Amino acid sequence: MSPESSPEHDQAQSSGGPVPEMIFCRSCEQLVPGGSLYCPHCCGEDGRRGAYRRGAFIGGVFGLLAGGLSAAVWSSIVGPEQATGELVLAITLACAAMGIVLGAIRSRKE
Repeated sequence: MSPESSPEHDQAQSSGGPVPEMIFCRSCEQLVPGGSLYCPHCCGEDGRRGAYRRGAFIGGVFGLLAGGLSAAVWSSIVGPEQATGELVLAITLACAAMGIVLGAIRSRKE
C-alpha cells in the first residue's frame, strides 16, 4: 500500500490540514506529539520533573561509584578485621544518597 493511498493520508486531505504525527512514549506508553522534546505525562508540563529524575539518577550512579571506591580505600587502610560488611555498605549507600541529592540539586540550577 503506497503512502498516498493510506487511510491516514486520506483523513489528512479530507480534514483540510496535516494531522500532527503522534508517537508513543516508551516510558508511560501514552501518545505524545511527535515534535515534542519530552513527554508531558512523564516529565511534567515544563519538563523539569524529567530533569530532576535524570539528575538524581546520574548523581546516584556517581555516588555509588564514589562510595564503592571510598569504602575500598577505607577498608584497605583500617584492615579487613575492622572493615565489616555493614560499615562498607553504610559508606557506599551514604555516598549514593548524597549523590542523588546533589544530582537533583545540580539539575535544578541548570
